Amino acid sequence: MMRGFLTTGVMVAALATTLVAQDWYHDRDQRFQGEEWRSHVFTNVRTDMEHIYSGAAADKERTRLVKTEEELTKLQGDLERGHFDNGILNDVIDSIRKSSNDQRLNERDREVLADDLVRLKDYQDHHNHWH
Repeated sequence: MMRGFLTTGVMVAALATTLVAQDWYHDRDQRFQGEEWRSHVFTNVRTDMEHIYSGAAADKERTRLVKTEEELTKLQGDLERGHFDNGILNDVIDSIRKSSNDQRLNERDREVLADDLVRLKDYQDHHNHWH
């Protein structure tokens, strides 16, 4: 009897985790609808990285990710003040490229990071025309 409760509890927990993950992917898709994402591109990419790597990265990887998240925060602040630093954006793009190729991540998370990479490059190429 106890074993049945334990098995049921594990199954319910797994289902809840799956539903939360599906909700996050759905919410992420909503954040990138239309063109409004452009003014929040760096914050949205940082949110993706935080979700995907929440506690899962090795120390060396974690150091790179923390630096990338800090650079995204700086880029977003600069964007809000009307400034753009292409050098920092290039560093972020390189870092996210590494992450999007990380085979330790599941395929959907790699796809999210690859999409973020496309959006960052799109921003880099067109930011002067989007303001």
